[in-house]
Amino acid sequence: MIVLDPASTFSLASCLAQARFHLIDWGVVAGYLVFTTVLGAKLAGKQATIRDFFLGGRKLPWWAVCGSTIATEISTATFVVVPAIVFAAGGNLTYLQLAIGSILARFVVAWYFVPRFYEEEIYSPYDYVGRRLGPRVKTVTTGLFLIGAVLGQGGRLFTAAFMVSIVADIDLVSAIWLMGAFSVLWAMIGGITMVIWTDVIQFGILLLGAAVALGFAMHVVPGGISEAVRLGREAGKFQFLDFSTDLSVRYTFWCGLLATTFSNLAAFGTDQVMAQRMFCCRDARDARLSVVWSSVSIGVALLMMLLGISLYAYFQHAPFTPGEAARYAKHQEYLLPIFIVRALPIGVRGLIVAAVLAAAVSTLESALAALSQTTVNPIQSHLNRRRGKADAVASPDSELGLSKVLIFAWGIVLCGMATACIGIARNYQNAIDLVLAFAGYTSGPLLGIFLLAFLKRPRDDRGLPWAVAVSILAVFAVSVREPWVMKVVIVAVIVVWLVTPVIRSLPWQHKLIINLTALAAGGLHFVDGATAPWLMSAGWAFPWTYPLGTVITFGLGFVLGRPRNDQIVREN
Repeated sequence: MIVLDPASTFSLASCLAQARFHLIDWGVVAGYLVFTTVLGAKLAGKQATIRDFFLGGRKLPWWAVCGSTIATEISTATFVVVPAIVFAAGGNLTYLQLAIGSILARFVVAWYFVPRFYEEEIYSPYDYVGRRLGPRVKTVTTGLFLIGAVLGQGGRLFTAAFMVSIVADIDLVSAIWLMGAFSVLWAMIGGITMVIWTDVIQFGILLLGAAVALGFAMHVVPGGISEAVRLGREAGKFQFLDFSTDLSVRYTFWCGLLATTFSNLAAFGTDQVMAQRMFCCRDARDARLSVVWSSVSIGVALLMMLLGISLYAYFQHAPFTPGEAARYAKHQEYLLPIFIVRALPIGVRGLIVAAVLAAAVSTLESALAALSQTTVNPIQSHLNRRRGKADAVASPDSELGLSKVLIFAWGIVLCGMATACIGIARNYQNAIDLVLAFAGYTSGPLLGIFLLAFLKRPRDDRGLPWAVAVSILAVFAVSVREPWVMKVVIVAVIVVWLVTPVIRSLPWQHKLIINLTALAAGGLHFVDGATAPWLMSAGWAFPWTYPLGTVITFGLGFVLGRPRNDQIVREN
């Protein structure tokens, strides 16, 4: 359980004094930041048009796009939290089961989503949805993305700053805003091209940092690899498969095969933070290669899990001090920082911190570019209408300037959200749960809308507002198990039942379907182990919220909508 007390007097100053986070370590971190900035800016070149800024001129090599995808996917939550998950009592390799659906989803995106996105030049998946289902649906999907991105990326920034604040012995809020400032700088310098090339560099730093951390952890364990393996086996750390059908268990085979497939379809196919890269490739073939080969990220996650086993073996021989034990009991995320300041030599500490920064900044700068891209056109159109020039075409310089202003503005929003996460995180077991639980509210509805757009004869948008609202209600009902939630759920269902009768445009059959679906969605909050054998304890694990949201959105959208038959729809 993450319990962050802003008033806590704890710092690792005493550990740092003993471990001496040396000037050389800070030199490594500073060198990484300067080197990445200079090389990334040089490789990015001059961005003359909005097409260059957000699509990289559609000339970037697939392997660079792939490396950028991996660097963005591997956030600090992976780097810091995954070892702690394996290290914890009862922890093991079952987290790796989520890789099943992750890899499967990438192949589906590569062979089904990518060709449709490359039918003509578009800047985001929401452009495709708009052309298939109409401009109002584009607005809905863009709005869902913006909400999900602010929640999820704010959580990722919080996690990264948490780690950096411990090792650097600085205030958590200061760490959040300093990291946000660097991400804004990189995103503003060269747009998506700068983002991708800096991500490639950061992928190398990530891989090196993970390998070095694992190597040193094995090295400092008395008895080396064989002793780490022995202790890991005795503690059951190498368990990989769990065939439990309990929906409240996060890491099971069924969760990996089914739920994670939905979550990764949403991530790689509908989330602009991840999907924007595929639009930068030369053609659909290169985009497919970049998506499929990004499965290499599973290897980095495996390295971090093996690091968790190595740390378990290390701390069996060199147990926590009383102070360290108290800190770990409050914050499992302290595990890697404690090991860094206690066991790693000068220079290596700096490398690991640089790797953590790489994971954080690569994810955040990608989010800033995506948020700016999805909002620049609507805002530019609004500004033109206010000036009485609705049909005017903005100059390249004007569009680029507005894009950079939006990057700065979204940077402030994300840093604000990360600051808010200091309090929100108390309700989640670890940072990965925090980040993915946030995304579950919007990613399921987004995927459901895209599946409607992929139909040979898509439905119109009349049912989507209801579908999205009921989907979010259902996810909320199964995700949060607090006493006050029951009242919110009941009120929400009552509101739906009161509103539908007064909407004259709704046929009575549709009103009945909406009311019954809302009642069922709210009723999920009251289903627990006493009433459902497949839910041994209260609350659904976060991965299952993705298929839940997808099915409700697709089902209601299909039933309430009518087949479109106008110029927007093109035969596939």
